[in-house]
This record gives sequence, structure tokens and C-alpha cells, in this order.
Amino acid sequence: MNETTSGERIERLRQLLLARRQEVQQQIDALLAQHRADQTRLREESVADTEDLSTQNSNSHQQLSILEVRNQVRLQLDGALQRLDEGAYGLCEDCRRPISEERLKALPFARRCIDCQRHAELLEQIEKKEDREDI
Repeated sequence: MNETTSGERIERLRQLLLARRQEVQQQIDALLAQHRADQTRLREESVADTEDLSTQNSNSHQQLSILEVRNQVRLQLDGALQRLDEGAYGLCEDCRRPISEERLKALPFARRCIDCQRHAELLEQIEKKEDREDI
């Protein structure tokens, strides 16, 4: 791969990461706004019965859980952007070969190529099985 092609690939990947990060940040902002609106509405409404409070607590918990997942994705995207700046993005952490652009489009913060990821997951399954057998 020549320098121009490599530079073009890096720029395409940067734009992909930035677009995905912006999308996730918008989701986070919308979730936060909804959560704040719900909390304000709760304070302004008259006294709710136990069932209403239970439903509201459940909805609030669900919103916060989704928010946490989105925040984790954003942090992973930030890490991918940092690896891109360091020249390590798009390279498998295990075998150091380039991760396919298709994989990076599907999972922009992927740290392993497909083969190494499968291998890692297989090892994880074996370890979990051994742990269950030890119990």
C-alpha cells in the first residue's frame, strides 16, 4: 500500500469514526434531555401512587442503562481515534495485520481482526467452561 493510499484510508477511517462518534453523542444528548424532562415532569406532577412511582423508577433505570451503554461506545470511539492518531488504529492487537475496512465499518472500535477475535472468543468460552466446572 503506497503512502497516498494509506493516507486516504486513514482519512476515510477518521471520517467514519468522527461520524459515528457524532451520532452516538447526539443519542447521548437526546437521552439526557429526555431524562431531565422526565425528572422535571415527576417533580411537577401531583403525588403519584406506588404503582406510578414503580413505573417511573423502572423507566428512569432503563434510560440510565441505555445512556451508560452509549457512553461506553463513545469512549471506545475516542480510544479508536486516539489509536488512529498514534498510528495503531486498524491494526490487529494480536497479529498486527490490518483489520479489514468492512469490519471497521461494522465495528469502528474493533481491536482485532476477525480471525484473532474468533480465537480470543474461543479461549474465553473455554475459560468460562473451566470456571463453571470448578464450581
